[in-house]
Amino acid sequence: MKAAVICNGNINSYESAKVWTERADIVISCDGGLRHCDAMGIRPNLMAGDFDSAEGRLLSEYEEKGIEIIRVPAEKDFTDCELGIREAVKRGADDITLLGCIGTRLDHTLANCHLLMIPLKEGVKAKLVDEHNIIYMTDSKISLKVKKGQTISLIPLTGAAKGIYTKGLYYSLEDGSLYAGSSCGVSNVAVEEDVEISLKEGILLVMLTRD
Repeated sequence: MKAAVICNGNINSYESAKVWTERADIVISCDGGLRHCDAMGIRPNLMAGDFDSAEGRLLSEYEEKGIEIIRVPAEKDFTDCELGIREAVKRGADDITLLGCIGTRLDHTLANCHLLMIPLKEGVKAKLVDEHNIIYMTDSKISLKVKKGQTISLIPLTGAAKGIYTKGLYYSLEDGSLYAGSSCGVSNVAVEEDVEISLKEGILLVMLTRD
């Protein structure tokens, strides 16, 4: 089951975002992400959060439609995005797309990258998406269908990622290592449409970027 989790960060292209929501079997709106649902004409299956950033009028309007809602206290030890991800996993999603998770709040953006660890531990595919980026996380192997010339960066999330093998990248790695504190994995380039990345130790963020 595919899930789209829509948060309150930037979505600058609703056209590109709707491509992902239209593929989803379940749409979860996290707090202020409701504004994006409204702008795209999407009726979410679930609204979740403390609702300190959702517009009151809009929230009431969607509540009146009978949409399921999960309310949590404003003072909590997790973000609304984390709540949305956990609900998606709990409800059986095996492929999660996170929208509105990249924006001007760098703290939220970085935390949302780390939240990919939740589905990773459950064996669930997941990615953060905006009009310029698709961000994955892997601790074993990932296969990607990309365009030749696509920029792909490998960023170690733990202190070191070791035993890295790549296929289809200009700067290839064979039993290579990448370390936190180094920019070595930034701005690699796809030379094939099928790219494979594997590692034996650590965790990698695999970031596809375009201008």
